[in-house]
Amino acid sequence: MLKHRVILVVLSIFLIIVLYFLPRIVVDNEKNQDMGMVSGEGGTRPGTNGKEGEIVDVHALEISEADLDRIDYFRFGVQSEGADRLALADSLSRIFLEYNQYDSAAKYLEVIATVNPGLEEYEQVGNAYFDALGFALERTRAESFGEKARYYYKLILEEDPKRLDIKNKLAMSYISSANPMQGITLLREILDTDPENETALFNMGILALQSGQYERSSERFKNLVSLYPQNLQGQFYLGLCYFELGQKDKARKQFELVKSMEDDPAVLATVEGYLRELN
Repeated sequence: MLKHRVILVVLSIFLIIVLYFLPRIVVDNEKNQDMGMVSGEGGTRPGTNGKEGEIVDVHALEISEADLDRIDYFRFGVQSEGADRLALADSLSRIFLEYNQYDSAAKYLEVIATVNPGLEEYEQVGNAYFDALGFALERTRAESFGEKARYYYKLILEEDPKRLDIKNKLAMSYISSANPMQGITLLREILDTDPENETALFNMGILALQSGQYERSSERFKNLVSLYPQNLQGQFYLGLCYFELGQKDKARKQFELVKSMEDDPAVLATVEGYLRELN
């Protein structure tokens, strides 16, 4: 999690704001933990109550009984490899995406991409694995999802190297891998190509913040919000940098700005917590 001081009275609210703002890819270090998602794949019904050895996705909505029946029916059709296999795989992926079960969705999107390869199919399966990576509890699962996402993103970039949105995701998929510097290198390449790339600027800022480089992070976020003043996450994290640097007046002004831009109760409560600490 972010390395900043939070008084106990606002700790629970702070956790809400982090989950609200934090990008799904988390730097892998001693003070960071992967946000988790356990797939329902593996022969059990996902989204159930966890009895009898069933695996529950704690981050997804509970799957309705009707959709569980549809999953069972569609899964049998996909396994039979009939003429409608791709349509059934598509239906399964849509159900799992609806319930935020990205790894399960990726499994069936990969069926489609294998049988019917194309850039759109690669992007869909790559994005599903990328999202699954952000919720992986276990290191081995995170490594597997990251490797899968990178495989499909690289296929896209081989055909269309100008897809900087894909390159950004490829970069972030490396951050929690055994080679995080590869991700940093890719982000720098993006900024060399497009110095005003909003996503790359944000990613570089958040990575510096997560590693405690508050001065460097503040420079990234100042650049970001000067170019994209409506980027609420950038505005919030800039205030957080000022807070960590002890620049109280700047932090107070920044958090007041965030308050004027957002009406979400969790965000406002957290910002108020910081403002109280600054007073």
